[in-house]
Amino acid sequence: MKTLIIYNSQTGFTAKYAQWMAEATGADRMELKEAKKKDLKYFDDYNKIIYGGWVMGGNVSKLQWFEQYLSAWKDKKLAVFAVGASPEDSESVEEFLEKTFGGEQWKGVAHFYCQGGLDYDRMSMPNKMLMKMMKKSLDGKKDKTPQEEEMAQMLGRSYDISDRKYAEPVIDWIQGE
Repeated sequence: MKTLIIYNSQTGFTAKYAQWMAEATGADRMELKEAKKKDLKYFDDYNKIIYGGWVMGGNVSKLQWFEQYLSAWKDKKLAVFAVGASPEDSESVEEFLEKTFGGEQWKGVAHFYCQGGLDYDRMSMPNKMLMKMMKKSLDGKKDKTPQEEEMAQMLGRSYDISDRKYAEPVIDWIQGE
């Protein structure tokens, strides 16, 4: 079986996961900007196609690009891995996955979450400003929930909580039948 990992990365966390997955499985990998240039026929040789994108504001970056091909690729095994700044065991991660992949169009598409981090030095200016606004809003909120308190602390600095172990479920899926 031939596998392709297509990814969109802003600060490097999603690219790192795509690399780890490709190294472990022998899958091909390609940045989204290159995949967008390909004719739909290009993907015919692949049995499995995985899309990886970074999460911000409860959305996976450029997921709509992958979603538009779900019906065209219905004969393939499909998956999405989302890389976010929240720890994997955060309540918000399960809510995010259900909200994002709970619709009818996602039936049969595997989905995974990989914790990444924040890198303000590599972040685009508009996203950096948005993150700072989110932090300021949380800092000004009275009676914060423990989850909001944790989020406010996390938004205050760059950090990396990525680990190869979070790629393992995706690697297992790629290597499975």
